[in-house]
Amino acid sequence: MNNQLRLNHRCGAKGRPATPLSRLFSAAVMAISLFAWLAVVVADENDSDDPQTRAERLEVMKGQAAAYTLTFDKSSTKLALHDEPVLRFSNPVSGVPDGIVAMWKDGQRPAVFAQVFQTKTGLWVHEVQSLAAGSLTMTQGGKTFWQPQEPYEEFRRLTDAAPVAANAGRRLVQMKAIAAEFAASDDFKISATDKEPTRHELRMLTTPIYRYADPEAGIEDGAVFAFVHGTDPEVFLVLESRTAESKSGKARASGWYYTLAPMTCWAVTVQRQGKEVWSLPERLGKSKPNHLYHAWLYTPAK
Repeated sequence: MNNQLRLNHRCGAKGRPATPLSRLFSAAVMAISLFAWLAVVVADENDSDDPQTRAERLEVMKGQAAAYTLTFDKSSTKLALHDEPVLRFSNPVSGVPDGIVAMWKDGQRPAVFAQVFQTKTGLWVHEVQSLAAGSLTMTQGGKTFWQPQEPYEEFRRLTDAAPVAANAGRRLVQMKAIAAEFAASDDFKISATDKEPTRHELRMLTTPIYRYADPEAGIEDGAVFAFVHGTDPEVFLVLESRTAESKSGKARASGWYYTLAPMTCWAVTVQRQGKEVWSLPERLGKSKPNHLYHAWLYTPAK
């Protein structure tokens, strides 16, 4: 995200091998320290944030997303906003106490991801990423906020993946196993005064944030996995099992396909089975309304 909103908190220590007694003591100390740290985080997240306030803010964020209209430029077809946010997240260390990931669909497939969130200083930020196969326009109240001019990159076929299973339960097991082969990291600066970025490994949420099928598009099964700081997504992995023909009648190989979509302005690297397969450079303050990724400060209507 822009405005140096990302931070991944971690700590560690090294020492000589411990005796069994000292291991027990160390474990007790670590448990107490972890409990204390979690208490601070929970208190920080919930400070002056009662359930009613959270519920009201959720409705505000959903309303901000719903106020946009997204349309394919060539066909004037409107994209459908998914009924509910696919993820609600927070990152109190980085200054994001609450946010949602909204998603617009082309049929059942993800076409646009958007983060709607508020910083701890009260600023609203909207951040969008297109996965659409063509150019589109995002408007609100007659104003164009975003108009990416190019299609997103094609899905890549996983030629070495196991054959697609016949039932949905087994396919979910397969998708989780494939997703676990990927690892992601981003390089970001904690503050504007940092001269060099710091690399942070991202954690993958093992449960997909969205699962879908679109037989008319030749998609038998699909799932979106998120790589996160805390619960704050930085990269999405989209997996699909496809049949041999799409709705356009275009022949293609059946099997597993994937694409990766960033949700950050920082440099991102993704590996599969230990080999780099995808990366993007830092884009802090460089995104424009005609780019596939864009972020801006949002002023709610009064």
